[in-house]
Amino acid sequence: MTIACSTIGLSLNAAAALSGRSVRTWQRRVEEGAVQRLADGRALVPADALQPLVLAALSAGELQWLEPADSGDARAQAQVGALLALSALQPGDHGEHDERAGACLVQAALYFLEQAAQQGEADAMHWLGLLHAAGLCGDAAGEALALMWLARAATHGHALAGEQLAGLMPR
Repeated sequence: MTIACSTIGLSLNAAAALSGRSVRTWQRRVEEGAVQRLADGRALVPADALQPLVLAALSAGELQWLEPADSGDARAQAQVGALLALSALQPGDHGEHDERAGACLVQAALYFLEQAAQQGEADAMHWLGLLHAAGLCGDAAGEALALMWLARAATHGHALAGEQLAGLMPR
């Protein structure tokens, strides 16, 4: 089943994470009428407004994960985060603005992966470890955080993270 971008509505926080633009920017767009409010007062950004920014990393079939991820479904958050992380880890695949697009992909991946990890998703913890190990998160404690996330993923039963962690330990 193919889902059209225009039928997917995302919260302002998810739109900010996926676009690299601030929540305030999206609030201004709501005030200007560029983004419609629902009858209950919530504003949902149509995914097609984000398409040229980050969603190019997601195929039409993968877009189905966005709404459940935005609604707090840990499995969907881990899936979307993993897809974005995988895109971010593939060098030179981000279009003409590689550096900005790559950073935006990392931030979007972190947004979804951190939420999933807080809910105990081992796959999300593993992907967080990989992003930190690759040095894509822009923090000085990248290696320590990579090790921490791998250990947490292993503790939550992620077999690959357990093997990677065992390979890092002195014998």
